[in-house]
Amino acid sequence: MTNPRLVCLGNLTIDDVVLPDGTERPGCTGGDALYACLAARLFEPRTEMVAPVGCDWPASTSAQIRAAGLSETGLSSRNIPSLHNRVAYDADGGRVWTLYNGDDAFHTLSPTIADIPASYLDAEIVLILAMTLDAQIDLVAGLKDRPNRLIALDMQEDYICGNEERLRRMIGDCDIFMPSADEAQQLLGHTDWQAAAREFAGLGPSIVVLKLGAEGVLVHERATDRMFRTPPFPGSVVDTTGAGDSFCGGFLAALLQDRCDLEQAACAGAVAAAFAVSDYGADPMFRAEPQEAMQRLRTWQGNP
Repeated sequence: MTNPRLVCLGNLTIDDVVLPDGTERPGCTGGDALYACLAARLFEPRTEMVAPVGCDWPASTSAQIRAAGLSETGLSSRNIPSLHNRVAYDADGGRVWTLYNGDDAFHTLSPTIADIPASYLDAEIVLILAMTLDAQIDLVAGLKDRPNRLIALDMQEDYICGNEERLRRMIGDCDIFMPSADEAQQLLGHTDWQAAAREFAGLGPSIVVLKLGAEGVLVHERATDRMFRTPPFPGSVVDTTGAGDSFCGGFLAALLQDRCDLEQAACAGAVAAAFAVSDYGADPMFRAEPQEAMQRLRTWQGNP
């Protein structure tokens, strides 16, 4: 295969989905690495993922991943069961997660530098998605000194309390920081988003993207002090799982096409996220097509 331009580092999961009417969909494929990678490939086909899987990883899921055009080179095997969740949805769109694996398994199934194939190390952008804090710190430390590469960082809100200084140091070693509103508020203690973006940029990242859910995103470029908002792409919202991961993938893939066009990147991220929320689980990301994504992007921007 051709060496990827964008690599998404994260987790893969097996999700048992329970719909509001009680219908169950066991064994669905999920995980932040998958959402981000499929979203990115809508705009940059040279995108791959690195995500360890357990000893019981289903052959049918591997076949689904291959059918989507993704390589399994970065899916190293661990000698423990795969991450497995139960996700029960209610009629109002809420959901309850039951995690069958503990924190130790979550860490063991998070990627390390050793899991990254040699051909992936020359990628122009590496996206480090939510996983355990120690795993993220090790990845950032192992990748930060490689020339001509951007490191993009997403966060995991569960580890923030008590680790604020460690997080600030890690953020300072990244080029693009992409937290959610909840994560930013926990870390900084306020909801002045413009001030938050500048605070994060002051730590080191050249680009800060605050993901604000239904309010869209706020993007800040440190070098020019440019700040702008992009709303969500219009459409129905069924399940918000994976929306932030998909936004990150779409944003970074579009940024590879034009490093100066942050507005285009933000719109591409919004389009990718809209696919993710249009149905339950990762199914809509497997169905999404690059041609449709580009048409939605052009029409939304007034260029049909």
